[in-house]
Amino acid sequence: MKNPSSEILSCPNCSNQLVSTDGCEFCGLTFQKDEGTPVLIAPNVNRHVQFTFKSDRSFISDGQLEQLLIDPPLASLSEKLPYHLDPAHVYIFNRLPKGSRVLEIGCGGGQNRKFFEDKGWSYVGVDISKERVSDWLQKYGGPNYLCDAHFLPFRDQQFDIVYCAAVFEHLACPFLAAQELYRVVKPGGYFLGNVSFLEPWHDRSYFHMTPLGVIELLTQAEFHIEHIWPGRGYSGYFALAAMGSRSTKLLKVLGKVLYLSYRMEHKFKDLIRNNKNQSFKDIANRAKVAGAIDWIALRPEK
Repeated sequence: MKNPSSEILSCPNCSNQLVSTDGCEFCGLTFQKDEGTPVLIAPNVNRHVQFTFKSDRSFISDGQLEQLLIDPPLASLSEKLPYHLDPAHVYIFNRLPKGSRVLEIGCGGGQNRKFFEDKGWSYVGVDISKERVSDWLQKYGGPNYLCDAHFLPFRDQQFDIVYCAAVFEHLACPFLAAQELYRVVKPGGYFLGNVSFLEPWHDRSYFHMTPLGVIELLTQAEFHIEHIWPGRGYSGYFALAAMGSRSTKLLKVLGKVLYLSYRMEHKFKDLIRNNKNQSFKDIANRAKVAGAIDWIALRPEK
């Protein structure tokens, strides 16, 4: 696997351009390699997290939520998508011209690399480590770099899209990480992702987010939110059974039955009450018991 040009890199310690992955010529920090993969992590770096909080964000009205909690348009699919990749995210990806640069945060063993590169896009995958993905490293190539999402080793405005699935619940300071993603994506570029909501506490996760939590996270980082929606076909009922333990995995079918019962009850109530704006009621009911929350957000042109 060939790494991208070093012109996109910056030192995670001093933020100057990083010419070599062996070390920084400005601050003198040296970097190790994990079986050939550059480990671009600064062990003692710190950042100040700053954002403006306005009083009008202390409460979100139904009218405001209706403008954000919206089912997005979906791509027409002729192939099976990689794990976690949503058809709505593919709809955005399909608008990219060939040669566009994609950054995936939390790429694991690099399972998505072939999908992106086959489309003609320049792919960069990063993760914090290569643990637990040993079976995939040979097959998919693994990450280009190992790094900390709180301190990304990339220069400003380098990527057309940043994609980040099932990662933000594992970040100790998601507000800083969101600001970092805003920094490295180009104006007019997209931040696509999802985060755990009603999944169990897993893999030392920190922050599981409601739809309102996602809205605040993206707003603080100054992204423009286009769509937020509940993980497609993935309820908390199912997630709790599938991720709980070996014994609860046997109850995954029960999780699906419980979700179906929940959905039928609410559809029946909406039919009887003849509720207005049933599309919003429907997505809100799905979001209430979602295993994860997805989003499409844009860095505005300035």
